Amino acid sequence: MPTRIASTFAVPPADDPLRPNYATKRDDHQFAKQYANLYWLRLVVLRKRVLERARRQWEGKDKIEGIKTPPRHVKRLLEVENGTLCYVVGTVYVDMPLKPNVLEDLARDHHITAPPPRKKYHSASDEVMLEDESGRVRLVGKPIDDAEGVFVTGTIMAALGAETASGDFEVFEYCFAGLPHQPELEPTAPEGEWVALASGLDMGSASDAADVRTEMLVEFLLGEAGENEDQEDAVKVSRLILAGNSLARPDIGASSEEPKKKTYGHDSSLYTAKPTEALDALISELATSVPVDLMPGETDPTEPTMPQQPMHHALLPNSALYEGFTGRTNPFWCEVGGASFFGTSGQTIDDIFKYLESEDRLGVAAQTLEWSHIAPTCPDTLWCFPFTDRDPFILHQTPHVYFVGNQPRFESRLIEAKAPKDDEGGDSAAVKKVRIVLVPKFSETGEVVLVNTATLEVKRRRFALGE
Repeated sequence: MPTRIASTFAVPPADDPLRPNYATKRDDHQFAKQYANLYWLRLVVLRKRVLERARRQWEGKDKIEGIKTPPRHVKRLLEVENGTLCYVVGTVYVDMPLKPNVLEDLARDHHITAPPPRKKYHSASDEVMLEDESGRVRLVGKPIDDAEGVFVTGTIMAALGAETASGDFEVFEYCFAGLPHQPELEPTAPEGEWVALASGLDMGSASDAADVRTEMLVEFLLGEAGENEDQEDAVKVSRLILAGNSLARPDIGASSEEPKKKTYGHDSSLYTAKPTEALDALISELATSVPVDLMPGETDPTEPTMPQQPMHHALLPNSALYEGFTGRTNPFWCEVGGASFFGTSGQTIDDIFKYLESEDRLGVAAQTLEWSHIAPTCPDTLWCFPFTDRDPFILHQTPHVYFVGNQPRFESRLIEAKAPKDDEGGDSAAVKKVRIVLVPKFSETGEVVLVNTATLEVKRRRFALGE
């Protein structure tokens, strides 16, 4: 019988200023506050990094497009002079006619037929703007027109250009903060450890195939299934991270169409504990052999507001008894075998994806590193808490592994970039290596991803009947 570990769902470790634990404070839940503070904090923090990078790229640059004067930095957008080459820093705002607005919310409240939800907000009539404390200016020019998968509301950007006769700002070049400081990868073992990443278990779904795949995953991680090679791989797995959507969304559509007998009091037919009991049993079985980190997702029973807090321990009473199980936030930082892991359950990338014409989700994930911000669409179209003292979604450190859960298919890329020198002490000459992993929905693909902490190598394992 396992011994209860009181610290299983206790307060997270002391907050690292470079790697926040995303645990919210009581004051963060006061929704009477304005979200303008969050945008202002974002601009204040990232402006310094963006400005340093802009100066390195553009200081001493010769004439451009026939403008003879060298570029200079203009601190306020409304102080830009017509025809003068300069660079400015501000918050990107994309005016998108197709983006949801408050009028649609009011229509739903008043039972007026609202437009169906769109998969994409992008359209040919979108306009990119830059704003700061002084005002807003429209950005025009070939770099703006040709860019794909770059401009999203809420990002901080520097633009090099000049004001036109019509009052727009013609952009010749632009840049973002870039990757912040990354600590050296120092593996604790020469061959490294393997971390298993899975998402979208969808426990409680009506799919028998998904249940079989889940059982096969458990047997693999416990070293009870497969050939000798499979068992050797399982032994090397030092941690399992479940990146959200472990429980399926309740399916009440079919039952709502059938006439129901009128009842009085609580209607218990809409609730069943079977999905959480199944997840609890699965984690309890695994936690005896491998540490399990459980992140919440869009369909899990916790607050949908970002950053999502851990699922309550009362939902998983048996798992909470094991030291090997820990409820985590979404997003989530951890260090395994000398490598830093950072990831989300997918809502951040899914929301950014709606802003862009591009279908390249892996490119979108890489772009968030370039922005030094993982959730620029918070709070515009992605719910988040109204923080007044920090923007927790700013990246102050570059992880070695960046994973995104609940994506349509597995994708991975090892990116290398020269990180700018920043206020955290980054080395401008160092090359930063990041393994980006898009983790597919396990209930649909039967796939789990293994990442090596020493080499950042990835393996994909697929579980299905007959394979």
